[in-house]
Amino acid sequence: YLNKRAVFLTFHSVYVSIQGKSKFVCGQPNCNKEWPYVEVRKMALLTPEEREYFESTMALNTAREYFNSKTCPGCNFSVTRKNESNLSVRCQICTERKGKPYEFCWQCLKEWKGSQPRTDRCDNDGCFNEALKTLRTCPEILFESVKNVRGCPSIRACPNCGSLLEHTSKKCKNLLCPRCRVEFCFVCLKVTSNCLKTSTHYQPCSDGVAPRQTSIPVWHQ
Repeated sequence: YLNKRAVFLTFHSVYVSIQGKSKFVCGQPNCNKEWPYVEVRKMALLTPEEREYFESTMALNTAREYFNSKTCPGCNFSVTRKNESNLSVRCQICTERKGKPYEFCWQCLKEWKGSQPRTDRCDNDGCFNEALKTLRTCPEILFESVKNVRGCPSIRACPNCGSLLEHTSKKCKNLLCPRCRVEFCFVCLKVTSNCLKTSTHYQPCSDGVAPRQTSIPVWHQ
């Protein structure tokens, strides 16, 4: 049985695959059964307003995924960041409307405060990168299948697309990213094909454990 609350939770777990398709999976524990959107829409008895909300948000998610865009807090239009090394982004629409430069923070989505360019945060209260905090504070794991590996974080950012992935100690050290479909070594952060040139799935890496990541890779599709 799928009620509207379940649909809402499922909707917020939607992701866009490399083929550009939106995928819905069951939100129940230990169930990853895929639901066609048409079936989700039918079973949830969505009103026309709810259907418009779901489909417009899906389109927005796709734009954010493929065009690296976010919603400007000043005008609510989608803005694309051209300089990935600067958190300060200028909205041309707001700049024209206000008659002066209008910039917002790509990270906290508030009007920009402070000097620039900046890569870590702006001067707004509460502006910080949650993903980097997770990478910095996540606990370490002890691989059961790979001996003599110490100090490996339990969460890594995919070195290809930047998605945060968690590893369980019961598997081999390599992991397939569900977003970009690139397999990499969780220990040394090399693509699996390169890691296996000097080790195996169940042997320590020749370069040892890569340090905790301090930046999130950007996926250049």
